[in-house]
Amino acid sequence: EKAKADRLAHLEAQSLEALTLAAENYEKAVFPNAMIVGDCVITHLLGKLGYLESGKVKIMVVDTYHLFDSTMPFLESLEAKYKFKAEIFGPADCEDKDVYLKKFGDKLWVADVEQYDKVCKVEPFQRGLKTLETDVMINGRRRDHGAERAYIDIAEVAPIGGGLAKLNPLAYWTLEDCFDYAAANGVPLHPTVALGYPSQGDYKDTVPAIWLDYGNERKGRFVGLVNKDGSAKTECGIHVAG
Repeated sequence: EKAKADRLAHLEAQSLEALTLAAENYEKAVFPNAMIVGDCVITHLLGKLGYLESGKVKIMVVDTYHLFDSTMPFLESLEAKYKFKAEIFGPADCEDKDVYLKKFGDKLWVADVEQYDKVCKVEPFQRGLKTLETDVMINGRRRDHGAERAYIDIAEVAPIGGGLAKLNPLAYWTLEDCFDYAAANGVPLHPTVALGYPSQGDYKDTVPAIWLDYGNERKGRFVGLVNKDGSAKTECGIHVAG
């Protein structure tokens, strides 16, 4: 128990230092928040530093119009607790889901998943970063997410707009660390976590899974989806070049 407590104290201090360096050395720090467990931890850390209430760090949310019904109400509860207002971006020229459905139908993700990702995730994500004039992007990627992220560091340069400073304050945390920290510090978690969902992204391709084994947190995402080259889908495109 002491070893675990010491580890959490070290990880918290390390992450607080990284977030402080980003917020104090850049003018437009933005945290795209998907409300997964790690993102809830980062929200708590930013709140602890006072950066949310002061507006020093902006929280950005991409609404794909395919999120769980509980996601936006949960976001509202976070806004109330940590005293911030999220900047929300959705598919271009679609002010609500009804407009989106009239334009694309409800099965774009089945017909062409790469086009769906472009329309509902990547374009709104990049438009949000540009609109907010982001000069450093904070995100919750960790090494234990899987092979594609196994060697990430706390500080990176993202392949966006010719290069964008990117901060991964939880890079060296594990999923167990996130849960332990949340439990010890009263961090609110998305309601679907208690139902066994490993991700709080799109309801359409996220399923409850045995995901607590090492590297399996994202196992319940993109279920049944493949890339155009036939390979299993593991990324939506936000965090990859091109």
